[in-house]
Amino acid sequence: MKEKKPGKPEFPKKFDGFSQYRPPLSFDLLGRSFTCVMDSGYDYVLKFTDEKKLSFKEAGKRAKSYAYECLKCDDRTYFVNFELTGSNPRCGLSVVLDLEQDLTTFVFAWTGLNPKLPKLPSTSIVFGAVLKEDGTLAERRHGYTADLTGLAIHWYYSTMEVVHVYTSERYYRIALPQSFLDKMAAKGTPIEDGGPSLVHFFEEPANYVKIKDGIYLLSFVEEQMHRELGAGGSMLYLMDLNRMHDVGRGFGIGFDGRPENYTFGAFGEPVEHELMDKPSYYWIR
Repeated sequence: MKEKKPGKPEFPKKFDGFSQYRPPLSFDLLGRSFTCVMDSGYDYVLKFTDEKKLSFKEAGKRAKSYAYECLKCDDRTYFVNFELTGSNPRCGLSVVLDLEQDLTTFVFAWTGLNPKLPKLPSTSIVFGAVLKEDGTLAERRHGYTADLTGLAIHWYYSTMEVVHVYTSERYYRIALPQSFLDKMAAKGTPIEDGGPSLVHFFEEPANYVKIKDGIYLLSFVEEQMHRELGAGGSMLYLMDLNRMHDVGRGFGIGFDGRPENYTFGAFGEPVEHELMDKPSYYWIR
């Protein structure tokens, strides 16, 4: 029997196990086509051809077909996730379609851009609008926000529980709640407190985007975790704080060395957490 390395956290073998609290896939958009006019200067056409495939292209170019998953955050806000298979470097794209305001936000994620850490993902957020039937565009955009600063939420992701601590508009922290550690210990799989593990909190630069009242997008890369544990992804959460649930995706290279691009869901509750007041790795308060 192969001996485990000390200090490594125990994770589910398949991260798609995080889908226990994910809402059912949504097929509301089947047959519909959206022209997304992005502030980067590029326009894209997104068409939902069937329950498993969508058509995606830069305007004026040839469309390609990709496997996708679509989740609803609220009645008119959709989270669409797919991978631009065949691209080099490897690229994933997550799209927030806000059909209440005719706005959209694209989050691109790549692996292979960092020459020293080629498995570490990189991300880019682009804002835009959905072309209306009358050919006009909304004037406003989704935008960065400090609304969540000072909030901590205990999220329940099936086999995993985490506390996310939103310490400022630029940073995020994560820790494992004691209730989850107790459950693991009861199963005989405690996380060692001696070596690098999630017992010692991780802090990462983060982007917080306000979609509309109560709906927020959080994006960060697990760079510190990657440097300490050898794996860490680009994480994206579309949070409905009115109903205290989220949907999202993880993109990158897993602890087993295989590519990951999975969607998930969770429910949460606000909590008080000591990490809110701990010194930061990145700035002096």
